[in-house]
Amino acid sequence: MQKGQIFRRHGAWHLRYRANDKQVSVKLTDYSDQYRTPTSVRPLAERHLQPVNQGFASDPQTVQQFIDLIYLPHAESHKRPSTVKGYRNLYNRYIRSQVAGVRTFGFRTRDGQSLLNRVAAQHQLSHMTLIHVKSFLSGVFTLASRVGSLDTGNSMQGVEIPKGKESEPTHAYSKAEIDKMLPVLESTPHVAVTVAAYTGLSLGELQGLQWQDATDGQLNVQRTIWHGIEGNPKTKARKDSVPLLPPIVRNALKQHRKSNPTTTWVFEGPYVRPLDLATLGSKGIKSALQGSGVEWHGWHALRRGFATRLHEAGVRDKIIQALMRHSSLSVTMKHYVKATPEANIEAMRKLDPKKRK
Repeated sequence: MQKGQIFRRHGAWHLRYRANDKQVSVKLTDYSDQYRTPTSVRPLAERHLQPVNQGFASDPQTVQQFIDLIYLPHAESHKRPSTVKGYRNLYNRYIRSQVAGVRTFGFRTRDGQSLLNRVAAQHQLSHMTLIHVKSFLSGVFTLASRVGSLDTGNSMQGVEIPKGKESEPTHAYSKAEIDKMLPVLESTPHVAVTVAAYTGLSLGELQGLQWQDATDGQLNVQRTIWHGIEGNPKTKARKDSVPLLPPIVRNALKQHRKSNPTTTWVFEGPYVRPLDLATLGSKGIKSALQGSGVEWHGWHALRRGFATRLHEAGVRDKIIQALMRHSSLSVTMKHYVKATPEANIEAMRKLDPKKRK
């Protein structure tokens, strides 16, 4: 039974152990308040070493065993907590029951196609969700091939994704909706919705804001908080600063600071920790908006609304991408800028010859 050697290097915790008579070194997690000592990191090391100590690193096994004992621990060491959470949800809901007795070694593309077809037949999933299922399985079999548990390359290559049902449309808050929401909300909900609506920060970025991040008329995105876990911004682009040009944002933060002069976090909860804004939204804000004519569609609807309102105001696409801090313009335009009914009507009015004169 190996315990491995835990060591800290370049701001992260690593594990050194032996597998197949070779020395292996892997990153376990970044150094943080949660992981300050080797003892606090030991559970992560034991989870990573579990498949090695059980002999699964080289022996044939089922796909379920490989995912449970090798792939998910590997993902926890290399992916963001929110990404791993999404992986587990997909796996537990749609995949786990399908792969309990399926051997990893010898798994072929035809088996991948059959697996995806079964998932599609048993669950009324959208095409996008089926894309995510295939992507997850693709990662599983890529790793399986890399560690020698699969005798071919990625078995999901060439697998055709079933059509699936149409995805439900996502919501983007309009200016009219924001104008109805803000007078109804008070205190922290009012400030949080204001900041989200006029800066486009995500839920994790809002929760990760500290007062020291608001400087010189801008917000400097330094961290995210997801389910209480602190992490780095999603991409390099997401670390870019966000201008605080709208007076409504500056004034809201100024008043909020006066009411909370001793807090570290902009939205602080109990025990000097970030406030759980997800629960605040689903319970507090949703309840407060009843009777206002506006429904609560979640924090991401405020981020989509920010991009959409910029587009309707005539802001160039590349500027919107920069303000959204996206690495790709296609992500901004495909997933965040919405064609609202009001914008469609205004566009049609511009076709009126009388309006052009």
